[in-house]
Amino acid sequence: MKKRYLILAGLLVCVAAAAGCGCGKKSTDDGKQSEAQVTVAPASDDQKADSSSGSDTGLVDMEKSTDEDITNIMGEKTSTSSKVVVINKTGSEVARIYIRPNSDDDDWGDDLVNGMFTLKDGDKALYYFEKDAKDASGNTVSSYDIRISYTDENKSECFFRKIPLQNISQITLKMDGSGDSSIPYATYLTGSSKKETSTLTEVKKRLGLIDDNGESTDGSDSSNTDATPTPAVTSAPSATTAPTPAPDPNNTDPSDSSASVAEQYIGQSLDSLIAACGEPQGSDYQNEPETGETGYHYYPSFTVSTTVDESGNEIVAGVW
Repeated sequence: MKKRYLILAGLLVCVAAAAGCGCGKKSTDDGKQSEAQVTVAPASDDQKADSSSGSDTGLVDMEKSTDEDITNIMGEKTSTSSKVVVINKTGSEVARIYIRPNSDDDDWGDDLVNGMFTLKDGDKALYYFEKDAKDASGNTVSSYDIRISYTDENKSECFFRKIPLQNISQITLKMDGSGDSSIPYATYLTGSSKKETSTLTEVKKRLGLIDDNGESTDGSDSSNTDATPTPAVTSAPSATTAPTPAPDPNNTDPSDSSASVAEQYIGQSLDSLIAACGEPQGSDYQNEPETGETGYHYYPSFTVSTTVDESGNEIVAGVW
């Protein structure tokens, strides 16, 4: 009987020990599970790099300017300098460029290119300058003059006056017409604008080719040296001028560019006149209140006016 009690007591001790082990194991497992729930995986190297740089990384990449791809550099880049892209579209290779505050004197300072490069037609250069520069009188510069010289020394230098360079992001140097009577002018972009502003009308006013209202004049400003002026013109005749008889088909010599030959093409297409008289030295278009778009084409000894219909057909309206 005593032996039976001893055996029973031993079994109770084993059961108690087993129960104690079971509770300990469960507590340990729960602790491991709780610990697993709050453990954060370490960040990868890429994630650390992104975290340290912040979200500005993408913005910086987007703001990288394509201007940095331009290898032709003029001026000195500083922490306070502004920059403008200069594009040559004059049709000839440029060897020297001078830029100064607008002035009437003969002092142009130093050549900014200084033999470092040349600009073929279509080439670009990046110019660094101080936006808040002062003139000789201590006033902030409001406009600039640009002078260019060509690789071909037989070509005349060209001048571009009163350019608001400090407000410009890109400027293109161009020529209106060809030969000695061509007119240098510029088109430029201001700030983030995508629409170009042209100086051609202002240049023609300075040359005396048109008045303040945009009307043609019969005088020219002989004191202005920006360019050789095109032939003086007077006001255009009415677009309703009666057409003359058809031109002589045997007279197709382009070297014969007299006004009398041109008059034979009134009422005909401009292309047929050009085939007989050659290309004009310069052209200009204006929107007239009564006749719509009107073209003016300048030859050495006469001027041709045309009308342009809605389909783009250009008809000779007058010769003078």
